[in-house]
Amino acid sequence: MLRRTRHIVFMTAILAGATVQADNSITLEPMVVEGVAPPGNGLMNPQNAARSHSVVSRAAIEQKNTLNNAYQAMDLLPGVNTYSYDATGLFGGGLRMRGFNSDQIGVSIDGAPINDAGNYAVYPSELVDLENLEEISVTQGSSATDAPMVGATGGSIGFVTSDPSDHSRFRVQQSYGAYNAYKTFLRADTGYLGDNRFKAFISVSKAEAEKWKGYGGADREHLDFKGVLNLAPGSSITGGLLYNEMLNNNLRTLTLAEIQTLGRDADFGGQAPQHLAGINGSAQVEKIPSDLYYNLNLNPYRNYLATLQGRFQLLPNLKLDVDPYYSYGYGTGGNQLRTLAESNVANKLGGGIRDINRDGDTRDTIMVYSGAVTETERPGVTARMHSQISNHHLMAGYWFEYAHHCRTQPAVPFDAAGQSIDPWLDNSSLYLLRQSSSPYQGRDFLTLNTSQSFFGQDDIGFLNDKLTLSLGLRYTQIQRDFTNYASEGGGADYNIKQTYARPLPSVGVRYQFTDTQQVFVNRAENFKAPPDSVFYGLINGGSFNNQGKLTGYTLNTVNVGEELATNWDLGYRYTGKDVSFSGTLFYIDYRNRIASAFDPINNISTNYNVGDSTTQGVELESAWRFLPNWSVYGSFTYTDSRIGQNLQTAANTVEATAGKAFPDVPSYMAGAALQYRDGPWSGSVSAKYTGARYSTLVNDESINGYTLVSFDAGYRLPSTGWFRDPTMRLNVYNLLDQNYLNLNAGSGSGFTNRALGVGGSAPSYYVGAPRSFSVMLSTDF
Repeated sequence: MLRRTRHIVFMTAILAGATVQADNSITLEPMVVEGVAPPGNGLMNPQNAARSHSVVSRAAIEQKNTLNNAYQAMDLLPGVNTYSYDATGLFGGGLRMRGFNSDQIGVSIDGAPINDAGNYAVYPSELVDLENLEEISVTQGSSATDAPMVGATGGSIGFVTSDPSDHSRFRVQQSYGAYNAYKTFLRADTGYLGDNRFKAFISVSKAEAEKWKGYGGADREHLDFKGVLNLAPGSSITGGLLYNEMLNNNLRTLTLAEIQTLGRDADFGGQAPQHLAGINGSAQVEKIPSDLYYNLNLNPYRNYLATLQGRFQLLPNLKLDVDPYYSYGYGTGGNQLRTLAESNVANKLGGGIRDINRDGDTRDTIMVYSGAVTETERPGVTARMHSQISNHHLMAGYWFEYAHHCRTQPAVPFDAAGQSIDPWLDNSSLYLLRQSSSPYQGRDFLTLNTSQSFFGQDDIGFLNDKLTLSLGLRYTQIQRDFTNYASEGGGADYNIKQTYARPLPSVGVRYQFTDTQQVFVNRAENFKAPPDSVFYGLINGGSFNNQGKLTGYTLNTVNVGEELATNWDLGYRYTGKDVSFSGTLFYIDYRNRIASAFDPINNISTNYNVGDSTTQGVELESAWRFLPNWSVYGSFTYTDSRIGQNLQTAANTVEATAGKAFPDVPSYMAGAALQYRDGPWSGSVSAKYTGARYSTLVNDESINGYTLVSFDAGYRLPSTGWFRDPTMRLNVYNLLDQNYLNLNAGSGSGFTNRALGVGGSAPSYYVGAPRSFSVMLSTDF
């Protein structure tokens, strides 16, 4: 764990921080005059892939607020709809791409998958520090043939960390912002050692911010490391390590009615809930306050990721890549303020819950701190062979991963000040116990996931490589070995093993008909194995006997298959010295969507394949350098996403969803940035318009569109004395103080069927953060 530092006080001479530029930037395939940077200043980079693809490079990333998370650095890209719960991004956020949620998009860091092993969720505040991020590679609609993923129906995002500098340096950087936000960042680069054989960097950071509404804040500590060992020409080993620990208070979501009555700034309560005085022989029944309590609504999480990337030139036309990785995650989240009822009877699991308030009886219902804990270990490896034979560039390989994914829900007491005795829920000696001395568990699941892919691709060049035909095939499989251990949420042990597998072909054609112009067409199959939540709650009926064992129950069958998507892209690119343009028409056939619906086989409502939908639209992206120091970037997205079938919600009840727009998919999005670069000066004014969208499956509630405007400016001072490239930067978020909302819903069953009428349930929203600012001061030594 990083040492818990407080603010670092800078000497007056450190007026600013250095613009973070990687000495070894990733080389994109050149299509412009050598030595001239492409227009767009890092927001648009030359692409040659036979599919829709966008890249945000270091030049654009370094202009962002250093408190931001990685999602916020790609908010202007076409097809991408990203938002954060606050201006800094420390509290997390969400992302959709072509209407697919982040848990339907494959996300990786340096080639290692980081989606949750069970439900595929991604948490942006846990990712790499922006200061160490070299590029963000976004593939809208499809994934690379060698992608190590089993849950990507909607495309992929790859984060690439920057290499260590060729020269030694020590960077000190400090950011301050609204709501007492700050970030201290320190990075040391060794430079090349041992005749250019090895170089490395290590960085640590500490960031905090208060919530922009209500009580509480965010506290994040982070470490990044990367080392490069050059073995021989064309052969190297690169190692990386990411460590992250955070403890955040959650922001309260609100329905439209709550916003109307309570106001946009309503949040969790600030007064600690009080326990009733225990009286032996009488029942104390405690009630949770309607506004809950902020400090029992936490998101503690720690994770680390270790990666190796081996590149070995075996023969002049034969190369081997070996990329092992290991990731670990532990944490809890959501509302942890709950009630537990004491009891001491034989016909309950473990004989019931022991005396919580220690008043000598087991008649009470007491408020406790109880959260859904997830702990995951994931070792894996990807191996590839590359060969060039005549006009064929061949690639073939194998990916394997084994994930140990444990989900529990213990409980501990909290005191009169509202402080849990174990906020992380990682000290089992403090857990509340049953009469049998076993710990209470609201859930107790273990999923062992064995995932693998065999893949191959042939890129065939014709007409002196003006025409490229890309043929890919990936066979992906995951076996879930799920065990439910008897808990208060599921009273009996059971085990289910299920295997999901699919061949995923892809074909793409790219034709370079002039030096600056190309067209491409692509068709790719994607699939997402069901999340392990489809194995939860399968117990039907039963009762506990006098030995505390559930008897007389049956198990519902699992009738959920893979989600499938076929993605078509047809695109055109122009890449000139001062003007770049890319346009893509896309069509997605999305099948076997998983959502909460009525299962006619089990005769219950559960996660189920509810049918198909189609998505079609256009994505445009352009950059123009209209003066030597001035450029403009713009993007536009039109998306039409329609549900194919009505949704069955009970044996005789159907919701009229056929033909309705898919929720939280704006028909129109547009982004623009006016940029200035001249020596030490840099500046940008950017705007992102996100159109109106529906909030429910039957489209009976919607939220308005909004435009967020941001301002970024920086100045690099001359080096002097000990200080190299001292720099200062100003960032303003939501410059025009726009009011806006974002839907609180993931994919599938996260959507509300209807807001009004019988069975209606009002959707909830994250209220957008107001205008805020930050300043960054940095220097190298």
